[in-house]
Amino acid sequence: MYGQKSTSTRIMFIGFFIVWIIASIWMGFFFIEFANAWPDWGPGPHPSMFVWIPFAIAGIGVLAIVVQIVNIMNERDESKHAQGFSTRSYPYDDIPSTSTQMSGYSEPERTYRPPPFCSQCGAALDPELVEWIGAIRFRCPSCGKTGKAEETQF
Repeated sequence: MYGQKSTSTRIMFIGFFIVWIIASIWMGFFFIEFANAWPDWGPGPHPSMFVWIPFAIAGIGVLAIVVQIVNIMNERDESKHAQGFSTRSYPYDDIPSTSTQMSGYSEPERTYRPPPFCSQCGAALDPELVEWIGAIRFRCPSCGKTGKAEETQF
């Protein structure tokens, strides 16, 4: 089952790769110094052929951090849309109006339920067993396919 990573897990992940990058770059400079001290007549291939490897390893660390940051941004955008946040403002927001509670009117309650069966694997979908991704999106516990929940009013 997929779950959101906690903040401490993400900090540890990014911290690990920062240490990874620093260590790789340090090894790269150490290896350059070692290759420069190697005699040209020394045995085997000259070490300067392999100086790029620690820097490539550091690049993998940079790539891992960038992927993590992109994932964090995508999750925030998805949860923002799923929760229904909007930056739209209405011109009549500042005008006092009659309260719907005072008039006796109430909006019908809306709930969202997954369909009875997964469209991909056919597994039965229980609203309490599926992983909810925001308010209206869910993930099938059997195959991991995401879908949109159906609205029910009562």
